[in-house]
Amino acid sequence: MKKQIKITPSDQTQLDHTIKTTLDATFPLPKQVEDAKNEAFEKIRTMAADAPKTENLDQADAPRKQQKSKRNPKKARKLFFQGLAGAAAAVAAFFCFFMTNPAVAEQVPIVEHVFEKLGATLEFAGDYANLAKPVNHAQTGIESVSVNGTTVTLSEAYCNETTLYLGIVVHSEEKIPETFRDLDSGKPVIQLDALVDFGFDSEEGIHWRDGGDEYIDGAMLDDHTFAGVIRFEMGQYFSFQGTDIEVPENFQVKLSLAQFFGTKLVDTRPEMPWEIRQKYEAAMKENGLGLTDEDYMQFTEEQKDIEHQLFNDMWNAYYEIYPDRLRYPNQYDNWFLDGPWDFDFEVSKNNENVIHKEVNDLNENGLGVISATKTPIAISLEMEQNLDYFVAILDAQGNLMGQNVAGCQNTASINGFDTSKIYVYFCEYVEYMDELKGYWWSSDYEQKSKEKTFKQLLDERSVHHTEITFEEPQT
Repeated sequence: MKKQIKITPSDQTQLDHTIKTTLDATFPLPKQVEDAKNEAFEKIRTMAADAPKTENLDQADAPRKQQKSKRNPKKARKLFFQGLAGAAAAVAAFFCFFMTNPAVAEQVPIVEHVFEKLGATLEFAGDYANLAKPVNHAQTGIESVSVNGTTVTLSEAYCNETTLYLGIVVHSEEKIPETFRDLDSGKPVIQLDALVDFGFDSEEGIHWRDGGDEYIDGAMLDDHTFAGVIRFEMGQYFSFQGTDIEVPENFQVKLSLAQFFGTKLVDTRPEMPWEIRQKYEAAMKENGLGLTDEDYMQFTEEQKDIEHQLFNDMWNAYYEIYPDRLRYPNQYDNWFLDGPWDFDFEVSKNNENVIHKEVNDLNENGLGVISATKTPIAISLEMEQNLDYFVAILDAQGNLMGQNVAGCQNTASINGFDTSKIYVYFCEYVEYMDELKGYWWSSDYEQKSKEKTFKQLLDERSVHHTEITFEEPQT
């Protein structure tokens, strides 16, 4: 068992002082750096758009969070052989510089006030400062644990009847490795592996991914410190377990954070062995198939099927040699901070401005919304889990809420949306992903919406839909 060290309030004050000093520093951002940033982003977007999407490669490249794009299949495979190292290196230098700029530093938190400083920048944004309470343990102040040179602090907690939000700060004696960043927000893509145990239920050791977001929404404070917010959908989790449990006013939480990890910027994946690559090329020639982009574009569907099988055979042989590449995370694609960091703390439920509505609008197959809960942060839907369907939530103005609300992902941030009323659409999953969602995300949607809005399209194509009106609570 790795030794855990409790951090005293005086130690925490010193850490907070160090972070403040870093944030107060002035680092100008010259024009040439801005130009380099733009060029780097363009390279990364181009590489992301052309990344491969075979079954095996999806598993290895899951954390990249790349957006939908049109691609040339042959070109995508060539780019994978080359790797993303070039474009990654281009952005690495920029981000090391960019996140120390004072304009960005003003948006990141200090140890005691993660929610206050970070709340407005989160995907699930809100006025957490007036909703959350500090996490205290045995009246000793902020709860911090140090393992293997990395100190993790639980700062604050906000809990309503659907979701638990926790502010955390991770401070490492060693520099936190440079990591991939979200293409839209620029935030570092850092994940956690954890177990959580709630004192009000009989289940022990719930894996965080079963009801929580594995991605930490946050920001780098300096090279050694990352702050963010994690959330666990308690209402959603217990609903899908078929357990009718009401979250009590006060309850105990045990949280074991086993690991933090991200995707390396430097490509350390083993190269495709030449003998395996040579076998693939020889098999292509035996079948009368060329190896160039131009050859591929002339293939018949039958020839493409042959090429795809040979291509998969090549990669299956590769994974036999390097089986770790099929696991996620793994030593080649990811960096790690290892714990565990164990916490035991009390949480108080805050149901201020929470609206719960019984809906019970189900079709003959049980597809639909059982209930809906609107909090100051999000809207959560209770429904039967069915992965054959995609659930799209539109606000009162017909705007799509969230990006990937599917299966058990039935929660959407209310930030920036008119949630006086929402429309919930159940669409066949393949149809939505292949046909419908592209209508909303198309570059000419504004023009197309004059003839038909996304809402009107879903009215026509969804298999079931529900309209839910929220009434403001009486004061």
